[in-house]
Amino acid sequence: MRVVIGGAHNGKRKYVKRMLAEEPQYWLDCSASDLEIPTGCKVVVDRVEHWLARTELPEADAVEFIKKEIEGKDVIFILTDIGRGIVPMDAEQRKLRDACGRLYQQLIAQADEVTRIWYGLAQTLKRRGEII
Repeated sequence: MRVVIGGAHNGKRKYVKRMLAEEPQYWLDCSASDLEIPTGCKVVVDRVEHWLARTELPEADAVEFIKKEIEGKDVIFILTDIGRGIVPMDAEQRKLRDACGRLYQQLIAQADEVTRIWYGLAQTLKRRGEII
């Protein structure tokens, strides 16, 4: 599994599209659909924070659901870092921000590679389990 993380509109999707230009792929936009990851192809999971905001599962169950869903599959997560900037006044938005942070930590720990995109620049943070 790979993770590409960065702020909103920092070039994450463009980076992944360039990276996979010659490979068959399936894009799963979680803002428009449920989190059902197909097998047999490379899957790009985008906007998982939208799924996390919509799900009625408790946070721990949602994390376990995602971990089981990606088991044995070729997945790239595009994660939007929503933990920076102004802390939301709305309690539900703060709860989502914290839940995303905890989910992202688990996905990054499990990932073989982690790349941060910051204003279009890619920085590898982890490769094959080795922190760089």
